[in-house]
Amino acid sequence: MSNKYMRATVWEGKPYHMTVKDWPMPIIRDARDVIVRLTTAAICGSDLHDYHGRLGSKNPPWVMGHEGVGIVTELGDAVSSLKKGDRVIVSAAPACGFCNNCVMNNFSYCLNVNPPSEGGLFGEGADFGNVHGHFGGTQAEYIRVPFADESCILLPHGKDKEADFVMVSDIFCTAWWGLGSSGFRAGESVAIFGAGPVGLLAAHSAVLQGARVVYSIDHVDARLAKAGSIGAVPINFTKTDPIAEIMKREPRGTDRSLDCVGFECLNAELKAAPGYVISQCISATAPGGGIGIVGIYWPSTGPTAGAPYSDPALNTFTVPVGELWMKGLTVGTGIAEIRRFQTLLRDLIASGTANPAFIVTKEIDIEGVPDAYREFSAHRQTKILIRFLSIVILF
Repeated sequence: MSNKYMRATVWEGKPYHMTVKDWPMPIIRDARDVIVRLTTAAICGSDLHDYHGRLGSKNPPWVMGHEGVGIVTELGDAVSSLKKGDRVIVSAAPACGFCNNCVMNNFSYCLNVNPPSEGGLFGEGADFGNVHGHFGGTQAEYIRVPFADESCILLPHGKDKEADFVMVSDIFCTAWWGLGSSGFRAGESVAIFGAGPVGLLAAHSAVLQGARVVYSIDHVDARLAKAGSIGAVPINFTKTDPIAEIMKREPRGTDRSLDCVGFECLNAELKAAPGYVISQCISATAPGGGIGIVGIYWPSTGPTAGAPYSDPALNTFTVPVGELWMKGLTVGTGIAEIRRFQTLLRDLIASGTANPAFIVTKEIDIEGVPDAYREFSAHRQTKILIRFLSIVILF
């Protein structure tokens, strides 16, 4: 029997080095699976944690990526809501839809996609998704999607708004959820630390939901310019004290703040300083307000072959809890509940209300992925899309 191969982005455990190579094509392993031929994928900010050697499964290699749009090419016998040829968004965090956690709308903690752990994610190796075998990643020509009736979101046929719809796989939903986790309500002010892809879409979400004012804090001028283009107030934290700048306009502080950076955050001297952004959020937020921690703070137990630079110190640090307590701030955090919002945000895009693709700065084919990771890591790009012309290689 012939073995079929595809082109895929593969992490091999070498920090700052990403590979594109031939990889076995996925096959149906369960009656609830589908195979999707990717037409558009994206490189996510969280993929850089892998690229930097700080996050991922213990044992490489694995196929990267968790954001994608594509066409259903094969279906398991139990799939009821999809058919061959359907265009779908692949949800970054697949979910069964019927376990106790899914029924409670906690899809990101699904009990069935990665047993015995709760929750799974495409593109992070077998430790993050192993139902009927590891289910791969979206930075490849094809992907197996388990529990497809819940994990694929149907789109209209055609190619319209594909750059927007791919953001619904993860980051637009993550941003929308993160804003809600802070307790945000229309008419409030919000400070968003980080103007990377998620931070920019958090600003977009706040504008769409009626924020009175949005402050966007970062050090990359091109990203701050994008924030300004949608009406946010840009603040470069290497050129001015962001807390002082916010307090000039909001003497009590902002009603809400978001950490859209995570454990690889930098201080004003652009040196690694875990906990810096959370501390800034505490200082920026008014008494009685709320903080949403959107960035990743993954519990590390130390280096592995898959994450050779993983360091527990990056997730154990000091923050001003006394100030947090005195202000009576609430904190929302956790793995983003993206599945809750995918239908809503798909429809906002389809109606023309939301346009998350404003963050895209470059489009490539899959062979350009290694250079794209380098550019993204160096902050020379904000959001990179991978466009596919799938060709099956027979050996």
